[in-house]
Amino acid sequence: MKIKLYNKVWERGISWKFFICIIGTILLCGFSTFQGSFPEVNEISLYAWLHYSREELLLMGEQASAYFMMVNFRDMEWFIVFLPLLAAFPTVSDFAEQWFSGYYYPSISRKTRKYYTTKWVFRAALQGFACVVCGILIYFVLVYCKFPHYEEFNLDAESSIIAMSYGTTALKRFATLFLMVFHTGLLAAIFAMSAVLLTVLCKDSFFAVSSLVLMEYFSAKLYAGYEGGLIERYYMQEQEVPVFNRILRFVFPSNHLYYDQSFSREYGIGYWFYLMFAAILIAGIWLWLYRKIRKRNE
Repeated sequence: MKIKLYNKVWERGISWKFFICIIGTILLCGFSTFQGSFPEVNEISLYAWLHYSREELLLMGEQASAYFMMVNFRDMEWFIVFLPLLAAFPTVSDFAEQWFSGYYYPSISRKTRKYYTTKWVFRAALQGFACVVCGILIYFVLVYCKFPHYEEFNLDAESSIIAMSYGTTALKRFATLFLMVFHTGLLAAIFAMSAVLLTVLCKDSFFAVSSLVLMEYFSAKLYAGYEGGLIERYYMQEQEVPVFNRILRFVFPSNHLYYDQSFSREYGIGYWFYLMFAAILIAGIWLWLYRKIRKRNE
């Protein structure tokens, strides 16, 4: 019975790699900054989860609440750097194994090129989205069970950081949190699809994934320097940042992690415009991969 169940799970594309990436996502969220303690104390949420009692957390204020921990699950410098690895690993290794082996031609002979392209793009997107979102949701459950809930602090909307930043009602706060999780999963899906395409272009799955990781790392470092220059040139002089400089922020891939919250404020356009951009990018990945598959079979 157990063997049949394992085979059924394997046939559906869920493997040990998927579960490894879920665990990795939980740990990545667990290394986010814990802001409930004193500002000079550099602690992470995983440490707070293990170290403090519920009574101690209540004394720390709303920044030690479960909701505050949830909305700050990405508050870690390396989150965007490791996100491509966790998103792409479950699919890209399987794709590379088939693409570079003799099994590719028997597989493509039973399908059309469009179906083959769609299958791998969809599988990469689904697994990338699912493993990251599942890891985040499991982290939320662990946080919810340990940390005091926002309502336990009995704060007025006018004096609450959470209410002013994320919504005065439970529905608004839930919508904000939902959008954060969805946006992070969307980026994970795009990373996974990009890794499949890069595997074909670079002829190496390790280079495909590591190039995405390095891209995000250097982007984060370069953006920090770029933003420091803007602060010195404009913010410290109490001047408004020019439109061109704000548009240039879009070029940095690491900056996209927080566009669920900052995109509308930054560019004065609804988040739906970013979804359109993501759809065009996904279509471009599919088309490029389809052309490479078609050329290989010609």
